[in-house]
Amino acid sequence: MNPELHKAFDAALSNFRKITPVNGFDAANPDNAMQNNYAWSMTELGDYIYVGTARNIPYSIFSNQIFGDIPIPEELTPENPVLRGEIWRRRKCGQYGWERVYRTPENLVDLGFRFMITYTTPGGETAIYAGALTLSPNLFMVKSTDGVNWRVLENDIQGFSTRYMAEHRGKLYMGALPITGLAGIQLYSSFDPERDGWELVDVNGDPDKNPRGNVDLLLSYNNHLYVGTGLPTGFELWRTLGPEPQKDRWKLVVDKGAGDARNEHPWSLAVFNNYIYIGTAIEAAVLSLNPEQRIVPPKGFDVIRVDRFDNWELVVGGPPIVPTLPVTGIRGLPLSGYHSGFGNISNAYCWQLQRQGNELYLGTFSWSVLIPPFIPLLPDILRSLLSINVKGYQTSQLEYLKYLLQADPRFAHLPLEDVLQWIADFITKLGRRTLGFDLWKTTDGIHWEPVSLNGLGNPHNYGVRMLFLSQNGSLYLGTANPFDGLEVWVKPKNIIGCTN
Repeated sequence: MNPELHKAFDAALSNFRKITPVNGFDAANPDNAMQNNYAWSMTELGDYIYVGTARNIPYSIFSNQIFGDIPIPEELTPENPVLRGEIWRRRKCGQYGWERVYRTPENLVDLGFRFMITYTTPGGETAIYAGALTLSPNLFMVKSTDGVNWRVLENDIQGFSTRYMAEHRGKLYMGALPITGLAGIQLYSSFDPERDGWELVDVNGDPDKNPRGNVDLLLSYNNHLYVGTGLPTGFELWRTLGPEPQKDRWKLVVDKGAGDARNEHPWSLAVFNNYIYIGTAIEAAVLSLNPEQRIVPPKGFDVIRVDRFDNWELVVGGPPIVPTLPVTGIRGLPLSGYHSGFGNISNAYCWQLQRQGNELYLGTFSWSVLIPPFIPLLPDILRSLLSINVKGYQTSQLEYLKYLLQADPRFAHLPLEDVLQWIADFITKLGRRTLGFDLWKTTDGIHWEPVSLNGLGNPHNYGVRMLFLSQNGSLYLGTANPFDGLEVWVKPKNIIGCTN
């Protein structure tokens, strides 16, 4: 491996600086601050940057027994769990620090605000629209025109959350999602969500001429609306044939996970140097959309790019885990030379892609730092996992264990418990230099260099959940950190002064 990849994070060289003196924002309540563990969404309005938080994500996943009856490590368990999303803001110039401007009402249980956007209606009203992930199948969204006073937008949409909204030709588009698994496509549009409500976009036509799957991403580009969808056979990317969405007037641009069915979700995208870059993911690293095989072995993410003529090519990715035969193109060798996850299997998501100036930034989710806390609980975890009655699950786990044994011959002569302990000890010894998310950048989309391989110096930062480019050119980075609470960093384009 290139020795350069082992370097520790240097804030001065990166030009990123941390702007959250207290992780999770809440200096008055450390337990509440720890529960603000994802910077799940970002937007701006006037002089302020806004962050919508996710609450207790790993704790909620394990307490709801999505992986079975697995005990939860103490490090991930809050003293007083409160599932009520929060929105915080800070002046871009840094004056006055962070303040909480909204908290979900007590009568609603939600995991936080998954997406926020600032949108101006044709009538000239500019407002923030923030969509939450609830534990009931009714979409919950709030709106504010001043960032302080918020009101709930009534709707009858059956969806647990929205992961993405985008403005296209003056209209706001949104995808509604199930809480987990696969559902029928739900794409909505509105000129004014509060006054007009949301209209369901009709894609109920020829399945070969309309988007299908979960709406993960939306993009307005080159006078077309693009929709990225999650499917168990691999993600797809569609675009409108004309400027507006019309039934049976869509083109399939990428299909079958770009040659690997394990690329189920397109969870990040950005336009850079006239290419659309797309990063893939498997939900929670091991949760498949396939109802016949809900848990699968982990793999690193892939990155592809699409040119203006709808041709796609692999940028980051190795030999496919579950090979497919896309009708839209052929999976070749990675342009960057890097295999999936930049060669790191724990890089499960390419979670964010964002351009700043002549650089494209890529942030990952890496699950390796979660292994040490679970080591003392492994006997109970193994019993729980091996009792899961899911078709194909035990087979996939055995195949993965065989992969580990082949990776190092010493494993073949050790009991399974010793193998897992050895892996955990090895990961722990890597220490602050490699645990935590990766942040990479490129100036040409092909040659990449690491900005940080250890969560910006904090290995508990296991994900870059947000990369947001403000109108003044500053790049904001929000982390996912289930141990300490989220962090927010900024890479300014220039020095910003406050106005009174």
